[in-house]
Amino acid sequence: MRKAFSLFIILTFIIVQLAVIPVGVVLGFIYQDLTQAELIEKIMPYQFGAFVFGAIAVIILGNTHKDKNIFERSENKSPLYVTVLWIIGGTFLAYTSQIVAGLINVYLLGNPIESENTESIIDMVLGAPYMVILVVVLGPIIEEYVFRRAIFAELYEVLARINKGVAFLLAGLISGIIFALAHWDFTHILIYLAMSYTFSFVYLMTKRLIVPIMVHMIMNGIVVLLQVALKDQIDALEKLQSATQFIIQLF
Repeated sequence: MRKAFSLFIILTFIIVQLAVIPVGVVLGFIYQDLTQAELIEKIMPYQFGAFVFGAIAVIILGNTHKDKNIFERSENKSPLYVTVLWIIGGTFLAYTSQIVAGLINVYLLGNPIESENTESIIDMVLGAPYMVILVVVLGPIIEEYVFRRAIFAELYEVLARINKGVAFLLAGLISGIIFALAHWDFTHILIYLAMSYTFSFVYLMTKRLIVPIMVHMIMNGIVVLLQVALKDQIDALEKLQSATQFIIQLF
């Protein structure tokens, strides 16, 4: 029964991601004179509605069943004050791991500083400020129920019968790869893996899904805030990176 609920959570995520496609087709047919940017602007309210539905659906699906997973059954769940400390500490851990992964991704692997996925999200927020609720609140709720509750926890419970360390590494790796696939951004897969392991680690340590959800929310909020506040500086860094790579290629 629990695995069925987990599959329904994953299915809900897929439906939410694909829901705007038929809406876009219909609106594109009705408003044929719209530019792509104008069409996207008309689609945004429907996308927001889909995420509201998705967040409510995964919360219901994740909390109504009685067949709990290994974390939900645990008697060692962190008390409230420890949970708060893990949220704070987990945020610092997530931010640090993202910075380290980002530096490796840029300076060792030669990938761009900014991901297309992040750029599109920031453009969406700048065009429709209410979409920040989708990015900072609704998205993390859905994604943590999917990638931590429905994927990581299920894989961990099966693999932990063999070895808990291996279970964490493999379950975190698989959920992280699927996380990157869902965002269609493999040039920044190292960053997605870093986030996957961080969110999975705080979930494992506290046995409470609210912890990775809150850390994910705070991280997304920080990213949006920095991207909006430091947009000019980031653009300048990208130009400098491109110029540096061009000079290196000359030699």
